[in-house]
Amino acid sequence: MTDRQKTLAGTAHIKGTGAFTGDEVTVEIHPAPENHGPLFELEQNGDITRIPVSVDNIRETENRTVLQDNSDPKKQVNFVEHLLGTLHGLGIDNAVIRCNSVEIPLIDGSASPFLQAIDEVGTVEQNADRREVVIERPMFIDDNALLMALPCETTRVTYYLDHPKDFVGKRVAQIDVTPENFRRRIGPARTFVKAEKINDLLASGAVKYKSEDQLLIVHKDHTNMPLRFADEFCYHKMLDILGDMYLAGRPIRAHFIGVRSGHFQNRKLIRKIVSEYGL
Repeated sequence: MTDRQKTLAGTAHIKGTGAFTGDEVTVEIHPAPENHGPLFELEQNGDITRIPVSVDNIRETENRTVLQDNSDPKKQVNFVEHLLGTLHGLGIDNAVIRCNSVEIPLIDGSASPFLQAIDEVGTVEQNADRREVVIERPMFIDDNALLMALPCETTRVTYYLDHPKDFVGKRVAQIDVTPENFRRRIGPARTFVKAEKINDLLASGAVKYKSEDQLLIVHKDHTNMPLRFADEFCYHKMLDILGDMYLAGRPIRAHFIGVRSGHFQNRKLIRKIVSEYGL
């Protein structure tokens, strides 16, 4: 039997400080009707810009996922991947995400703030069938790193990390993506960055708001905070994959396998999937 679409039972509220803008950001995730899909609304100076979640609206940017209004690229929303990954992981098909800044706040670097806000209001089943994309043949991106989407009866993610020169080291993890597993492992996994990278960002002035608890900073033999679980690094990469795969505007059923891959490979693969399936 085909699953039904889901939306929120009420409006979820999240607040935080933008790392790059320093803005005090408010995010509201509203219910949306059947077949609506996910949509961002950027509210600035009383005007609202609607930015559908679509590969057509991706802005190519390093180390994060950005959606923009192509008629005015200054109107954009940065760091959408954790929020979209939460919708994907919880099986939420339809939502309107309203924010008052060009970036979604990192808060603690994980999806937990979005997950908790959504769980507070709950979800409801709708009458329409899910518009799930089911991968029918293997697809891959091999571009200095490897990312594959294989046919699978469920949504599953396997990720292999290889950082031989720092604390991350070599790690691998695999999980079937269900709302329960998302809450337990993928959602709480935090963004991590090498210490030299964050130092470069601070020196350049790109970061306006720095908090030690916004992300995991990786040194040669330690991190700035204890890990929440042993494979937190791998599970955060899975969160990014789920968020970037939701750029299709609908859920994708596949076994995703990432080997040292990142946002660049994620975006190339989801564009390939959208083209292949005529979305």
